[in-house]
Amino acid sequence: MDKKQLYKPFPYKGKAKKKYSVYVKGKTGKPKLIHFGQLPYPHFKDKLGHHKRLDTNDPERRKRYHARHGRKTDKNTAGYWASKILW
Repeated sequence: MDKKQLYKPFPYKGKAKKKYSVYVKGKTGKPKLIHFGQLPYPHFKDKLGHHKRLDTNDPERRKRYHARHGRKTDKNTAGYWASKILW
């Protein structure tokens, strides 16, 4: 992967138990890799479709998640991507 595509999530294939990774712009302007989504835990709805078996589609669970974590607006954080893709 010579030219890294910024802000485009892809399935994580490493040994850590994460669902997805995404390249974001780091503080120095270089691409930085961040991981998000704990693998064994369910989520509201996987918008990319790689982990659909963990979908709950429970609106109460989604509401409690956002009450705990809030809605992130910084695209360079794992919380933003977890909220956008999984919740």
